[in-house]
Amino acid sequence: MIQSPSKLTKYSNFCNRKIQKLGLRVLLGIASAVLPVLPAKAAERIYFSYGLLERSVSVSSLEDYAEDGTVNSDLAFFLSFLDSSVRNEFRTVLQTSYQVSPVIVAQSFYEPMGERALGYVGDVIQTGKRQNGLYALRSALILAAAQPEGFTLIDVLRQFPTDGMRIDLQVALNVLQQGETFFQSTNAVIAGIEALAQQTATPRTPIELANIPDLRQPGTFQFSQQTLTIEDASRNRIYPVELYLPETSSAAPNSIPVVVFSHGLGSRPADFADIAEHFASYGFAVALPEHIGSNYALQQDVLAGRASELFRVSEFVDRPLDISFLLDELERRNQTELQGQLNLQQVAALGHSFGGYTALVLGGATADFENLAQNCDEGRQFLNFLDPALLLQCRALELPSEAKTQLTQGLQDERISLVIAFNPVNASILGRQGLGKIQVPVVIGASGYDPAAPLVPEQAYSFTWLTAPEKYLLLARGGAHIPQLTATINRILSPSIDPEQLEEEVALFRSNARALMLAFLQVYLADRSEYEQYLQPFNVQTLGDPPFIFSLIRSLTEEQLSQMLKR
Repeated sequence: MIQSPSKLTKYSNFCNRKIQKLGLRVLLGIASAVLPVLPAKAAERIYFSYGLLERSVSVSSLEDYAEDGTVNSDLAFFLSFLDSSVRNEFRTVLQTSYQVSPVIVAQSFYEPMGERALGYVGDVIQTGKRQNGLYALRSALILAAAQPEGFTLIDVLRQFPTDGMRIDLQVALNVLQQGETFFQSTNAVIAGIEALAQQTATPRTPIELANIPDLRQPGTFQFSQQTLTIEDASRNRIYPVELYLPETSSAAPNSIPVVVFSHGLGSRPADFADIAEHFASYGFAVALPEHIGSNYALQQDVLAGRASELFRVSEFVDRPLDISFLLDELERRNQTELQGQLNLQQVAALGHSFGGYTALVLGGATADFENLAQNCDEGRQFLNFLDPALLLQCRALELPSEAKTQLTQGLQDERISLVIAFNPVNASILGRQGLGKIQVPVVIGASGYDPAAPLVPEQAYSFTWLTAPEKYLLLARGGAHIPQLTATINRILSPSIDPEQLEEEVALFRSNARALMLAFLQVYLADRSEYEQYLQPFNVQTLGDPPFIFSLIRSLTEEQLSQMLKR
């Protein structure tokens, strides 16, 4: 059932409070997780400075407090500002032991994106001589993780490579303010989009399932799965593709619509097998290429110390080329073993995260390196830490000039007639100029609680820049970047929820999301206009219950977005 405005408002206010508390916990977690180091020197005191004012606390005082609750005189000053519940939580943070492989820690923070993120934290947590704490923190993390019994925050402090650790309170307070504003802005935009969806949601009779299938349920087509090995000799690129083919007695040419799905950074086709199977059961051929320069296997190599980067920067070009070459290969096979049944002149490009970028480029978006350079050259701002997607996009500035020219001119594939990009990493590298060039129908999917590709900078603004005649913004309030993260965040927001119940709700959420994607495919790829009723805002809203509320809008201006943010 659709929620009344008053109930939605109460739920939104509840989430605002929870999200803000979560933001503070995240900052405490960052501080506690980014601290171990060289045994030759250790931090004896932590200095808190605010301009010319300075106060310090000894590490031994923290150690006594963590061990038995003793409050020494220098620590008493700081604890006096905290209520009892926060004091208990602070002591728990001091006592908590972490067990992480030193190889994983080293690889994570030597990797370019991890190093840059740690540099933002180093602006707050500095060395005794007020230098950015990046290198000290990285060194500390690696050595602390090497302790076989695990490490606590106290262990980290004891190993810090200078005799003092300095926390710049001016920077820290600015960080907290930016973080709180970021979370408030996100919730304001969520509420604004939901309000717009409500305004356009003319009450209608629920979908009549006697006339069309319930798209949440499997379809009637049997299908087969096979693994193809694709070799693009021109790029010296060999990669696997999972291909799902519906079994049909029809021999009509071009009768089977085709969908290609691009996975995200550190992911793989298997992560989206349920989506491919669901689409195939409705008569769609689905191809899932594995992008070998940014996949799960490379991520595991980094964590094991066999590689140094989570992805190759050439992936900004290779990913769209992977899919275009795959379509070329399918056209070749379509003339032989596939009996010409595939319709490869009207293909849907779907993608998640980095794959969302891939799908948008295939649909006609071009890169705007001037915009990207400006966004990446605004100095170290903690706000950038809150948008990890920007860290990924900034790596594109390392591309050679030839690759930049390719992306600036565009890698559009004319066979792509529909783009569905979920949680796309895109706003800075494509920008207003690049996204405005997409003219095929495009769906931007966003999650309200996505810490990897946040709603406001990565999807809301991007949607306002689209000029395609047919465009949609589909928002899932309670969703995060991936299912595991969705479950984790909602467990934090609602600690009393039963884990099994939450698992069922996340599974239902994914099922509803599959149904909505399938509805877009039916309308825009299979030319089945009867499925348009699935895409009416009223029916979209009936698919979810708190915390997973779907909202669908077809228009959002920058002025409207600015008004949401002002609230």
